[in-house]
Amino acid sequence: MIKRRRLLQLASLLSAGAAMPKLYAASQYNGRLLITLQASGGWDVSSFCDPKVNIPGELEITRWSNSGEIQTAGNIQYAPYANNQAFFDKYHNDILIINGVDAQTNAHSVGELHNWSGRNSSGYPTLSALFAASQAPDMPMSYLSFGGFNATGGIIRSSRIEGSDRNALTTVLRPNQVPWETAEHPLQLKDQMTMIRAAQETRLQNIISDNKQLPLRQLNALAYSESLQSKDDLFAFADIIPDESAFPSDLDLGRFAGVSTLQKQAMFALLAFKAGTACSADLVQFGFDTHADHDSNHEPLMAHTTDSLDYLWNYAEELGIADRLTVVVASDFGRTPFYNGFEGKDHWPIGSVMVMEKNAAWGNQVVGATDGAQNALPINPSTLMQDNSSGTIIYPKHVHKALRNYFGINNSAASQLFPLSNTETFNFFG
Repeated sequence: MIKRRRLLQLASLLSAGAAMPKLYAASQYNGRLLITLQASGGWDVSSFCDPKVNIPGELEITRWSNSGEIQTAGNIQYAPYANNQAFFDKYHNDILIINGVDAQTNAHSVGELHNWSGRNSSGYPTLSALFAASQAPDMPMSYLSFGGFNATGGIIRSSRIEGSDRNALTTVLRPNQVPWETAEHPLQLKDQMTMIRAAQETRLQNIISDNKQLPLRQLNALAYSESLQSKDDLFAFADIIPDESAFPSDLDLGRFAGVSTLQKQAMFALLAFKAGTACSADLVQFGFDTHADHDSNHEPLMAHTTDSLDYLWNYAEELGIADRLTVVVASDFGRTPFYNGFEGKDHWPIGSVMVMEKNAAWGNQVVGATDGAQNALPINPSTLMQDNSSGTIIYPKHVHKALRNYFGINNSAASQLFPLSNTETFNFFG
């Protein structure tokens, strides 16, 4: 039996490596689930949730407003663009829009960093990483990433999943199974694998309990032993991944976005949640950086994004986890309130954040504001109304602080490592 003092030493060392997976039964976590959708490149909120019409004598802001008017679903105004009407008509009661969020930059790298970590200098983790580290850090793949901004701050490991490769994913989840193996013709029988795992565990425990071993070797053995306990949860994830014939189709969105795997990303993330393998995920849709031919490129991309959100919520309902899910959608920043010489729009620091949750008490609401030229206006943190004397511009840190409070993780050990000091409290969620 390993000595108590030695065990405490090893446990202390192991806890310092928080990124190592540990035993965590899927049935133990029944809490909230988080998905963020990164509209990478800078989305045009003047054609989405912060609609702007052309002002006589000023540069043209939106082409749709030459013949259309701002529309309303519940309390939410939107542009008659892409498939916005179908989306907002269906989901307005489940949506909070935060307009006038100032990323304080026109640079993609800083915009991503600021909007997804709440800080405009490096070092802080994404909201998803912080959520996973606070809620369920010991799940096998607690924090999933599909290729967007995924800084972890060293508090948890990001598990990268390719958005469209089923075989690559199942190979990781079941490393002892090869693609041509079938249930009828397995290459390694289950009883053989059971014997191998038992022998492996015996060897690891012998190393852990042998005080003659180097502490680092014991530590590695302990970490590996705990990681092996997560295999059943990974197998559960692999077991519920459907045949590729049930996968949503990829969509070629053209010049800026290329082929989108967004709906497959949503499928994989939700299946991981259902299996008890993960609790947070970052989805990403590239292509919003439309410096040329803005409308012809941005409109189908925006339509695909809202179609994919609809797919996400429908699939979450099918899996029975929609009532536990929160979805946060944002981008690097917005796009200029005018067109450039290439019929495109360039970078603009002011954007929006959309938060979605089923039957949310705070749904059907818009907070924050911009003027007709899409400049952010000061908002009173207490009243959430425009206040030029006592208000403040909304920055990503305000959104992150509000979300931390809403999720109940603001005082978690992980959050305390990354405080949002000197940040006003906006109670966006009532």
